[in-house]
Amino acid sequence: MPRLDEVSYSREATIAAFRNYYQFLTQFYLSEDMVEEPPTGGWPSITDEKVRLLGKNEEVAELMRHLPYLADDRLLAPHAECAHWPSLLSRHPKENKPFDGTNIDAIRIITEDLEWENVTPSAFGISMGKDTFILDTQLGIVHCLDTPIEVKEAAPREAILDDFWDCTPENEHGWRCSSVAWSIADFFEVMKQRYRDLQYLPMNGWRVEEWFDEYEDGDYRPVLRSVRQVYKEHGWPDLSVYDKEKCLESVDKLIEEQFPDEHGW
Repeated sequence: MPRLDEVSYSREATIAAFRNYYQFLTQFYLSEDMVEEPPTGGWPSITDEKVRLLGKNEEVAELMRHLPYLADDRLLAPHAECAHWPSLLSRHPKENKPFDGTNIDAIRIITEDLEWENVTPSAFGISMGKDTFILDTQLGIVHCLDTPIEVKEAAPREAILDDFWDCTPENEHGWRCSSVAWSIADFFEVMKQRYRDLQYLPMNGWRVEEWFDEYEDGDYRPVLRSVRQVYKEHGWPDLSVYDKEKCLESVDKLIEEQFPDEHGW
């Protein structure tokens, strides 16, 4: 297993890893126009002052400002919406008013799901929702909170070996030690493999379900078994034969005709 002293952080490599992951999702099911590239000079709403108000350092600001993002509440994983920082630092996430610094706690809660004082200034949330992913620019890793053990065991990349109790401040142990951590590049490879294996199962452009192998022999959510079969019949994950548009049309037709209660979610 890799150790922290074998992992390094690069802003350019991190941006490339995000971009490569989003490209992968567009090959599978997302529309290409859902990927938003930063303008020249970076996202203007992500200023050093706003990021300092979040309690984050200059490197976090630079990375946030130059990352591509997924638009329109699109998902990184079944229970993890992309944290769209240009919007979060532009308007209040709960109220229809511009960002004014009074909503810092709300932003930290929805992107870190923690007592916000405990997250180091070098780390920030890249997701919103049930699954929390926190990227640490100092260590070059992504912490995945509440990751099921079967995901770790089946991962194509090994998680970080180090015991964070020994190498990080005590006030950070609560979230670091209850998570699984991968290097940034390995984190995205783990996510991509979940999609390749249809453990992450797109039902439409906004909804992704999680599949566990024990569902195969049971009666739980037969729609999931049927949708998986459609993807397999269309050749996924072999991109030399997979036709995204035809496959997604078949998935939608299947759900509409055979599982109408699931349609439109």
